[in-house]
Amino acid sequence: MSIEVRNLNKRFGPTVVCDNLNLDIPDGELVALLGPSGSGKTSLLRIIAGLEVPDSGTVLFHGQDATHTDVRERQVGFVFQHYALFPQMTIFENVAFGLRVRPKATRPSDAEIKRKVTSLLKLVQLDWIADRYPHQLSGGQRQRIALARALAVEPRVLLLDEPFGALDAKVRKELRRWLRRLHDEMHVTSVFVTHDQDEAMEVADRIVVMNQGRIEQVGSPDEVYDRPATPFVLQFLGDVNLFHGRTGHAAHGPGGAVAPAAEDVHYVRPHELDVLAEPADDAWPAELSQALTLGPVTRLEFKRDDGSYVDVELSRAKWQALRDSLQLAPGSRAWLKPRQVTRFLASGAPLVADDPAAVI
Repeated sequence: MSIEVRNLNKRFGPTVVCDNLNLDIPDGELVALLGPSGSGKTSLLRIIAGLEVPDSGTVLFHGQDATHTDVRERQVGFVFQHYALFPQMTIFENVAFGLRVRPKATRPSDAEIKRKVTSLLKLVQLDWIADRYPHQLSGGQRQRIALARALAVEPRVLLLDEPFGALDAKVRKELRRWLRRLHDEMHVTSVFVTHDQDEAMEVADRIVVMNQGRIEQVGSPDEVYDRPATPFVLQFLGDVNLFHGRTGHAAHGPGGAVAPAAEDVHYVRPHELDVLAEPADDAWPAELSQALTLGPVTRLEFKRDDGSYVDVELSRAKWQALRDSLQLAPGSRAWLKPRQVTRFLASGAPLVADDPAAVI
């Protein structure tokens, strides 16, 4: 089921949460709505679900206007962050709930409900706990049951609002890989909200980056990371070093007036910096302030001569080799050379990338 959002607007009092949004989600795609708190991603998801009504604009399901269609008629499965399971019901009955409350004319038989629920519990790998109650399950298990319940009604669209936000880091990582595999099996058009960049990059076919009610960029994980459309996208998707510079040269206009070169901002990701023992073209001197190793990664902080700080990220093995060969320690002098630079005008307009010399 494809989803189209056209000229969608929504505000709560003075706060604009959807600012003329336009978005196409093809049939069978898994899309992440990614952004900070207050960016409008959950409001957009709830409007797609029919839980909120837009002030203007349309939502189309497979080309048909569903903007004012009742939520019960949209055939949407919704998974909440905090599971929303019925505590007094067994796991089996939680999953069966959506089937049992259907109108009598479309309600499956008890045998069909049993077959379907059992099949879904096997799909989420929890058929062995069908007789337990939600309080007897772990957070990860409860979230999988919530997903099975959403799938029981055979939704045309599956919507998930921060589905793993209440779980610890290890369980989140396991479940997002499981969700990706599950989607590859079922191919239900799915949209999930997250503020976790790693989660979006790992799970989604496409990422919709949102900020202050607007869509900043839509693209595959590689596209939004490697070719960010705005400074916000670049800075939101991972750590980055920021430098100010000038683009072009001063120009003389009529009457001798001088038009200054445009101010621009240069961005270099920490892992795109090389640490050198000696001066080199397009490299600048800096002093090592500290080195912090976190598992397989070492993060270095350097202080430039102008007082600004630069972060460098290396693998643990590369840092150990570099430390031994250069005798690097806090207070040591080195030179930093960027392998890639992304530049934007101060106004936010993009410039040509890959000009390391411009940073110096």
